[in-house]
Amino acid sequence: MTHRVLPHSLSHLWFDAVFRLIVALLTVGLPIFAAQEPTASIQNPLQIVAAGLETSEDAPFVSASYRFMPGDYVYCQFQISGYAVLKKEESEIHKISLSYEITPQDEKGVPLTLPVSGAIEEELGSEDKNWLPKRRASFLLPSFIAAGDFHLHLVVKDLVGKTSAERDLFFHLGGTVVTPSDSLSIQDFHFTRKEDDDEPLDVPAYAPGDTVYAHFNMIGFQLGAGNEYQLSYGLTVNRPDGKTYVSEPTAARLTDKSFYPIKFVPGNLNITTTRTAARGQYVLVLSVHDLKGVQTYQLKRTFTIE
Repeated sequence: MTHRVLPHSLSHLWFDAVFRLIVALLTVGLPIFAAQEPTASIQNPLQIVAAGLETSEDAPFVSASYRFMPGDYVYCQFQISGYAVLKKEESEIHKISLSYEITPQDEKGVPLTLPVSGAIEEELGSEDKNWLPKRRASFLLPSFIAAGDFHLHLVVKDLVGKTSAERDLFFHLGGTVVTPSDSLSIQDFHFTRKEDDDEPLDVPAYAPGDTVYAHFNMIGFQLGAGNEYQLSYGLTVNRPDGKTYVSEPTAARLTDKSFYPIKFVPGNLNITTTRTAARGQYVLVLSVHDLKGVQTYQLKRTFTIE
């Protein structure tokens, strides 16, 4: 058996050609031996599903006509489908990476509170192919917020699939109805029989010695840094003969800040009459001052002592 031996010159040329090929592959960035890279598997579009609002955690979803009230907690839950899965051929464990943010907003998109955000980093086995991540969140509604239509704005991002999805969960808010005003004003002034009465008196008539209660809302004031307001109000009550019965130039001073730019601030009055008070019609003059906006508004109302 004979062996063919390449001449020295040919052997050198063959080695040189192989060396040049390796250098060329490295130059263009092609791996000589390619490692198996993880791949992202996407079956369906990313979606926010099984989402709804609740009055407490894990309670049934509220109906479309349900009305939350100022100061209530709004609970929500949702699931995520259509996320991408990062797969490695040599492993049965696959990974998902999601983030989400939920923000309660008014109809103009102004946030009511700070958002709730979070991340979902999970390892899935082959038995988890139909698993849908579920998340919950809750928000405390502001106390001085006018009735209207609001929503939770949900945003989910898939960091593996490089996709995102959004969804709005709408809800109604009951309570105080406010008509917007560009300047300081008083709305919904009414007299009541008792301090905590909800129903206004159709005829504000009291007996001598009774306490006269009145409630109202101040609107159209200006807000400063941090949505700060500064309001004050005072009153004068004149007797049937025109003489002053009560005078309180500064019955109350109100100042506060809030995350959400509130549209109204409630006020209240109580006037204790004497048993010897003259019968007849009394005139109440209410003066409200916006210290930030340098505005003043006056309102006159009457009541009787019979």
